[in-house]
Amino acid sequence: MLYEIALAANPAVFDPSQAYELSDLIRVAVAVVVLGSGALSVLFIIWGGVMLILSGGKDDKVKPAVNSIRYAVVGVIIIIISLFVVPRVGDLLGLNVSQYLAPGAVFETIQELSGRLFGHNSNNINIAPGSGGGSELPADFSDL
Repeated sequence: MLYEIALAANPAVFDPSQAYELSDLIRVAVAVVVLGSGALSVLFIIWGGVMLILSGGKDDKVKPAVNSIRYAVVGVIIIIISLFVVPRVGDLLGLNVSQYLAPGAVFETIQELSGRLFGHNSNNINIAPGSGGGSELPADFSDL
């Protein structure tokens, strides 16, 4: 039943007739993990900020709030560093994983997944309102 609902909502998200390679599955799994960890770390940073605001300056309440923010930021840094280090280590070991675990490929997969899930084409994002569909900011910034 969930399959029919998902397919009816957006048939481009999941295509059971398409054969997927192992490298595609690994790249999508890594992209989902990076996307999920990024979302969770943003939530923990916001939660830590709320805890910090509500602490009232008491040391026993400030310390967990600061630790929550600190651990979320450290987690994001570790995820980003691992995106750049793991393909290099895999290539040094002779696994040739940089072709599908390269940071550019992972970020493209994240962009494609978010476009499919949220129903927008990421190539047509307007940065400046009223710029006529382009993605450039006005040269003089006078109308901002």
